[in-house]
Amino acid sequence: MDTAEKVSRYETDKVDLNEFVKITKWALATIYRVHPVYFSLLIGTSIIRQWNDIVYTYIFAKAVDELIKVAQMPGASITYLYPYIFILLGYSLFQTLINFLNAYSNMHIRTVSGYQVRKQQYKKIQSLGTQTLEIPEVNNTINRTNEYLGSLLPYTQESISFLASIVKMITTISITLSFMPLFAPLIIATSIPYLLFDKSVRKKIYKFDYDNTETRRVGSNIIKDLTSSVRLHEININNAFNYLDRKYSDIQDYLIGKRLEIFRRGRIGGHAFGFLNDLVIIGGYIQIFKQLIAKAITVGDTVFWMRALNILQNSITNVIKEFNDLFELSLQLKEMYKLFGMEPAFEDGKTKLGVLSKGPSIDFNNISFSYPGTNRQVIENLTLNIKPGEKIAIVGQNGAGKTTLIKLLSRFYRVSNGQILVNGVGINEVEIDTLYQNMSVLFQDYNSYPFLSVKDNIYLGNPNGDLDMDKIRLAAQAADADNFIERYTNKYDQVLSEKFKGGIRPSTGQWQKLALARFFYRNSPIVIFDEPTASIDPVSEYNIFNKIYEFFKNKTVIIVSHRFSTVRNADRIVVMENGQIIESGSHETLMAQDGNYANAFKLQAQGYTV
Repeated sequence: MDTAEKVSRYETDKVDLNEFVKITKWALATIYRVHPVYFSLLIGTSIIRQWNDIVYTYIFAKAVDELIKVAQMPGASITYLYPYIFILLGYSLFQTLINFLNAYSNMHIRTVSGYQVRKQQYKKIQSLGTQTLEIPEVNNTINRTNEYLGSLLPYTQESISFLASIVKMITTISITLSFMPLFAPLIIATSIPYLLFDKSVRKKIYKFDYDNTETRRVGSNIIKDLTSSVRLHEININNAFNYLDRKYSDIQDYLIGKRLEIFRRGRIGGHAFGFLNDLVIIGGYIQIFKQLIAKAITVGDTVFWMRALNILQNSITNVIKEFNDLFELSLQLKEMYKLFGMEPAFEDGKTKLGVLSKGPSIDFNNISFSYPGTNRQVIENLTLNIKPGEKIAIVGQNGAGKTTLIKLLSRFYRVSNGQILVNGVGINEVEIDTLYQNMSVLFQDYNSYPFLSVKDNIYLGNPNGDLDMDKIRLAAQAADADNFIERYTNKYDQVLSEKFKGGIRPSTGQWQKLALARFFYRNSPIVIFDEPTASIDPVSEYNIFNKIYEFFKNKTVIIVSHRFSTVRNADRIVVMENGQIIESGSHETLMAQDGNYANAFKLQAQGYTV
């Protein structure tokens, strides 16, 4: 079963009891692993706290009976009540300790769990791989998980509270059955309809939100645009603010209106049955009053029994509310549970590639590929053999399949047919980490880390070793970045965003040079550049390409570029069109053939001349 089928099997508008139990066990286990001792302490103290009002009421009821008895005695004194007062004080001190332990354990778990759960989330996403992550429904799941990630801790807290409330409810049912056996079942029976109405409303609201995930994503993206200082530049110049504002308002008006409509329709019936439950409690009071008048019970018993009925009603209401709260949260947590249960589109290999001392051979043997969910062949029966240490340039029009070829070599996707070999070993059989330790890839949409310093941005190219400033400077020089770095106020310690104290905003070209420096610093046996100089001026581009050929001696280098002037010094130039290789050879050979490459090169040369 592929990942898309795994995703589609989940019903997203409900959680059955079996799923509810699985989700709850997973959530509790996840938070338990954060800190087992404090988690256990939180459960124990939560249960003890639920008995608080029952114990207090019982002590108070006995004190009332004693007070009435003492008040009728000649020479009555408060000293007769000291035992009850000391019991209340002792129990109060005990509850203070329990409340402290409960609050402290709760605070500890709350403080630690946030970043721990977030770490588990991004590690899981990273493990899924690109082929899985580009499935639209997986993206929707991740988006919903991001929305509901903060629900995990409240869910576990609510689960613990639910467990404690059940213990309290069972206790009060037992007490009520001992003196009013008829009323406990009646209170429970009249509470069930409220449970059903409340659950129905919550499920409808969640289903509505789920069905409108993409609408809510549009709203979220509008908010990001309208609160980004960078994106506001174009929005303001194009007078697009009012349009986006109206669109966001329309989305929210629609979402809020529908939620309120569902809520309004569902709550009327629920509250009607709530009134019926109150009538049962009043009936219980009448029975207690009759027994008091008949002198069958004391005033203290009356106080305790009346309070017991109230506690039972409240505990049942709390159990119902918390049960429905948990079911509602479980609908949200189901997305997290689903995400954490996903598997990569394909299993990792078992063969270790080892640390390569020089550039390996790379062979694409009759490979074909279509992106998941499509039938169009992006790569078709392509064969390309790259020698160890060879410098290959791949050129072609947009959509020719150049970047796709790089993604296949990076094992973001698996080929539909054929095989890709590195030093004669199929990359599908290789452990992905051992492949990546020998590879560096600079894509068109390279990463930038504005919250880090210049040196840290470069160091991320090879972060497993100690930071080597000499190598960082050499990498910056090779990327033609050293000159502008030295002009920064803090040089290599400069933070690269004006949103941080003392930070600055590099130009797009400077960012690309820093990304290049990162890959010079990595200095892997396999070096891949996908349009590495798209945002760089021609002079810098010329210098950088010359340094690429010199810097990466004995490395296997693949350069994807649309500027033919920058690839002429490659050992071999490969021309792609419609997922196939149509020409291959040195610059001189291809110019002599006077084919596609030669024509494109001449056209670009005329453009530069003009």
